Amino acid sequence: MAIDVFTIPGVTDVDPEGLIPLEEFRERQEKARAAAAEQGLDGIVVWSRGGGPVDQAADLIYLSNFYTQQPFIADHVGIGSARCHGALVLPVNGPSVLVIDIPWWRKDLTVADDVRPGNDVVPLVADALRSAGLDGKRIGVVGASMMTAAAYLGMVEASPSTTFERADELVEQLRIYKSPAEVQAIRAAVALGSASVKAAFDVIAPGVTKADAAAEGAYVIAKAGGAWYDSPCASGPSSHFFTWARMPSWDARRPLRPGDAFHMDSYGSFGGYYWDFGRVRVAGDDPSPLQRQMMEANIAIVNAVCEAIKPGVLACDAHAAGAAVAAEHPIVAELEESDSDTEGFPALGHGFGVGFEGPWIAPTDRTELVAGMAIACETLFGRADVGGTFFEQNGVVTQDGFEVLSDVQERYW
Repeated sequence: MAIDVFTIPGVTDVDPEGLIPLEEFRERQEKARAAAAEQGLDGIVVWSRGGGPVDQAADLIYLSNFYTQQPFIADHVGIGSARCHGALVLPVNGPSVLVIDIPWWRKDLTVADDVRPGNDVVPLVADALRSAGLDGKRIGVVGASMMTAAAYLGMVEASPSTTFERADELVEQLRIYKSPAEVQAIRAAVALGSASVKAAFDVIAPGVTKADAAAEGAYVIAKAGGAWYDSPCASGPSSHFFTWARMPSWDARRPLRPGDAFHMDSYGSFGGYYWDFGRVRVAGDDPSPLQRQMMEANIAIVNAVCEAIKPGVLACDAHAAGAAVAAEHPIVAELEESDSDTEGFPALGHGFGVGFEGPWIAPTDRTELVAGMAIACETLFGRADVGGTFFEQNGVVTQDGFEVLSDVQERYW
């Protein structure tokens, strides 16, 4: 096989493992200690889950630069507890202890004062709490949503005198404010996402399948050293949904037909940092008038949100800007009055970094936007008799406004 010369400027010419200086992870740990102290906690235990998906590991990656590839194994099997999990015990005062479920951890990348590997994560966490002087103290549990019930119950049982309180937002509130190094990492991630989305949409035409598009995008991600999370997509009879609920979301059998709307969201990570955006294209590039109206409304709403984002603006006000544009498009009201199948995500965007995170571009989020935040702005419309359309942009808040980073054409018509 011939060697494939493969380059993506800003991606294949950088080292993903060196995007964030290791000292920055220690600085993050100090900020987390301070945040815990402000809440009256004696320390925190930060849980995450790995095993392939990258959506439940954000807090631990952010604080310790660690991720476990071990797939999930249920505790009752008898070969360990909380397999595919990791936990960082971080006292307000004292050394950090990282408990992991694998023996092949990267000593050159992982940041913790003490690393303790073993199959039985739960008792190791309880022992780490005791050795850190936290037994019987008030501990914040960060990442309770990432734990199994077995892991939580086991931790509580092994530390009966300790008070555990949920503190899920403690680390996320640190994550939403990006350092200059993180912004550079996000630029690289979105550049990879752009190359992947371009490759997927370049092949959309009558006769190809959703699997053909997904495969093109996945090749780019794998070849460049990224981690593919998913590319949920839908087309033709199912395009009025965000994706057709199956595994995988793409179909390798039904070819696209002229006039089928195909939309794909794409998310994954590079160097631990995400991209998250997608596009829509009609097979044959000849959309119906109604499809065109829907697609233009998508773009107008998202662009309005992007234009509203700047330092000092509240997240809810950026949402209001998009909602005002939506109100000017009759097609939006028509879809809302019909049996639309794409409801369920009331926000017009969200933050992203080492995971999906705040601020949320939603009516209730009063987070003040500041330079350095990374935000994905999106809309999705759909109706069974017409199909569905989708549009999303990624960018970073700058001192002057919002810089869109997702470098993919807006219109395929």
